[in-house]
Amino acid sequence: MFSRRLDGVLLSLFVAVTVAGCGSGSDGSAFDTAPDGSATDGSGTDGAASDTPLGGDSSSSSFGQDSGHADAKAPDAAGDAACNSGVTCASAGANCGPISNGCGGVLQCGTCSGNMTCGGGGMPSKCGTPCVPTTCPALGFNCGPAGDGCGNQLDCGTCTSPEVCGGSMMPGVCAEPIVMCTPTTCGALGYNCGPAGDGCGNQLDCGTCTAPQTCGGGGQPSVCGAPPACVPLTCAPGDCGPTADGCGGLLQCGSCTAPETCGGLAPGVCGIPATCTNLCLQQTGCSNPAVTTTITGTVYAPNGTDPLPNVLVYIPNAPVAAFTPGVSCEQCSAGVSGSPLVSAATNTAGQFTLSNVPVGSNIPLVIQTGRWRKQSVIPTVASCTNTAVAAALTTLPSTKAQGDIPHMAFATGSVDALECVMRKIGVADSEFTQPSGTGRINIYVGDGSADGYNIGGANAGNGTPSETALVNSASTLDEYDMVLFPCEGAENDRTMAQQTNVINYANAGGRIFTTHFSYVWLFNDAPFKSTAAWDVSQTDSHTSDGYPPDQNGIINQTFPKGLALAEWLQVVGASTVQGTIPINTLRWDINGGGASVGINSPAQLWMQINDTKIGSVPMHYTFNTPVAAAASAQCGRVLFDDFHVENHGYINQDSAYGLTFPAECAAGAMTAQEKLLEFMIFDLGSCVTPDMPVCTPTTCAQENIQCGPSGDGCGNVLQCGTCPSGQTCGGGGVPSVCGAPMCTPTTCAAQNVQCGPAGDGCGNALSCGTCPSGQSCGGGGMPGVCGAGMCTPRTCAEQNIQCGPAGDGCGNALACGSCPTGQTCGGGGTPGVCGSSCVPKTCAELGFNCGPAGDGCGNSLNCGTCSAPQTCGGGGAANVCGGGVPQ
Repeated sequence: MFSRRLDGVLLSLFVAVTVAGCGSGSDGSAFDTAPDGSATDGSGTDGAASDTPLGGDSSSSSFGQDSGHADAKAPDAAGDAACNSGVTCASAGANCGPISNGCGGVLQCGTCSGNMTCGGGGMPSKCGTPCVPTTCPALGFNCGPAGDGCGNQLDCGTCTSPEVCGGSMMPGVCAEPIVMCTPTTCGALGYNCGPAGDGCGNQLDCGTCTAPQTCGGGGQPSVCGAPPACVPLTCAPGDCGPTADGCGGLLQCGSCTAPETCGGLAPGVCGIPATCTNLCLQQTGCSNPAVTTTITGTVYAPNGTDPLPNVLVYIPNAPVAAFTPGVSCEQCSAGVSGSPLVSAATNTAGQFTLSNVPVGSNIPLVIQTGRWRKQSVIPTVASCTNTAVAAALTTLPSTKAQGDIPHMAFATGSVDALECVMRKIGVADSEFTQPSGTGRINIYVGDGSADGYNIGGANAGNGTPSETALVNSASTLDEYDMVLFPCEGAENDRTMAQQTNVINYANAGGRIFTTHFSYVWLFNDAPFKSTAAWDVSQTDSHTSDGYPPDQNGIINQTFPKGLALAEWLQVVGASTVQGTIPINTLRWDINGGGASVGINSPAQLWMQINDTKIGSVPMHYTFNTPVAAAASAQCGRVLFDDFHVENHGYINQDSAYGLTFPAECAAGAMTAQEKLLEFMIFDLGSCVTPDMPVCTPTTCAQENIQCGPSGDGCGNVLQCGTCPSGQTCGGGGVPSVCGAPMCTPTTCAAQNVQCGPAGDGCGNALSCGTCPSGQSCGGGGMPGVCGAGMCTPRTCAEQNIQCGPAGDGCGNALACGSCPTGQTCGGGGTPGVCGSSCVPKTCAELGFNCGPAGDGCGNSLNCGTCSAPQTCGGGGAANVCGGGVPQ
């Protein structure tokens, strides 16, 4: 097609030139020359034949006159004038150029216009067109300029994009351009490894590297090289803790010697913190990291015999302040005076160990539970060894000269001499006085003594004020840390004003101990009456006296303090089977039954009987005050026993009945029932905290958690929501916060894909174009590249694509699957592979040791359980074991 069109153009041009070159000379003579040189028509302007050789020039012929054959002379002037041939331009049929007038002269017949020339049409002296112009269709052109073969320009039109004029190397014809691409090579690019492109849409494989070199390892892309050797950092003197070595490794720079701490002054460097003063500066490290300076001992009740649990032992680093006299709100969360440097709580055997104690002479030591406190001095503490503390330094005071004793008021009872238990605990008789005296235990005559059963005299002798003087005055009540109301032998009604004073006293931080008929302070005055299912003075028809028989009390071990009581009763020999204790002189004033056995939350059941006749009946319970307040706002505490502890029978008139203190107190070892009361007196006087450790659960919002599971800090699971499409939990790099996965999408060009569908590696589809007519995607044998021939499709697996859309290399789309929960396509940084950019946290990294939690990436963790009496979050720190250690 191309050659025919080109030949036609040349032929047309040749014809046009040939036609233009024939016709008349300047004189109008014909030049029809035969091959032998003879004239075909024999006519010249003068009638002579003109023999013009082929190829003759103007030197041998001019206007039909042969210079070698002159046949006549020109007439002279006279002859010309006399000649009248009658020839005119019109008569000669001439309209251009000069002609002979027949008389030796010349006629000028004019000129031609336009593209006409004189004789151009083949007629001498007549205007005519010697050239027939061609056209664009005749030339086979549909675009661009062209010549008409006659010296003029043609405009054959324009093309519509993407076609261009002559685009297929066919002049004057619209077609898409054929770009002749010369592919480059790995060598020309200076590459010797890895994939590359040849510049024409095809992929090159430039080879592999020999270890230890890697492609681009030396810093030059696609060239084998080894990275410069990394010189790891080392620990400098004084560095501590783990740190990076700069080459991908981790250094362990050791520990610090006390009083220095790691980061004490600068991160990762040993130093003494600015807050380390006084005895802190005497804490020393040991050459063996497994060894520390310790002191050990056992805390005892004032009698020096009974070990006490849950007592705080500490070394103060500042002066210990005196207690402010009078009732006050003392919560365990408030801490203690003296800025404890190191501290510990005693176990159920009263034992303690203090670690990392300061070294030197005269080291102070404090033991404290509530307002029971003793301050001692340890003569010498040697470094890196244990110092056993003498019992004399760890026994609570029996007199105020030895330390702090709570200020207590005892109302004497007709049959229950509670004050006698205090003597057996070890408080000296000198501390039992009338309110006007200086003793820490003040005696008031119980109102039950009006029956004449007990005059309740004290050390000061007669004149002891009555219980009424105590409860009638709010200011008098407020002088005491603790008030004890025993059974007075009868239900002595109280006035509303007296009950209000007692309730307000408890709410302000007072501690109240009641037994049997002293339920008059509880059963009918709100809000105290709401704490139990009161039904006072019930009788047991199965017994002669109407009271439940003596039997074992069952300790409630389902809460930390109850478990501690059960264990301690065994330690002191009051119980042979953990959780049971023999009790006597029982009464029945609260309905039993149900899981709480008649005790209403938040009150706490401590002990019950499981009687074969009357069922389960509560014998001992406590509650904190104000009753309806949140745990964080409770300051006081109330205890009720429904049995007599020191029973002086007014019916049988035992030997102690009717005697005054201390003659009323029987000699001999403490009974199991008295041991129980001993534990409860110290618990009643300790700082206020819920009997069942209260953990305040956190919320997702408080923890700044947007998604996935988490723990509420109290052992429960929170579900903090899911993330919107395209985001995952922790996907943006922030744990437990929704974010887009860190996936960098790839392109068609980066994958050397010219045609068909593909995936961007992040779960999205790409369209990489179509192929020209006659070609197909992958037809040349290279997937995703246009060519002619058969295409072999590829699978997702063959392309190492796990997820999202992709192409099979032959123009068809593939669906390579979805990712599991918590992962996204390309989320781990590898296109087309499921992964997550979220780095999960561990329990240790979160600082948790109990309960459920979230790893920040949408998964759940189980951080363990706590050992009784501690509970998860019980110490106030979410997901951290604590609680069960009152001060």
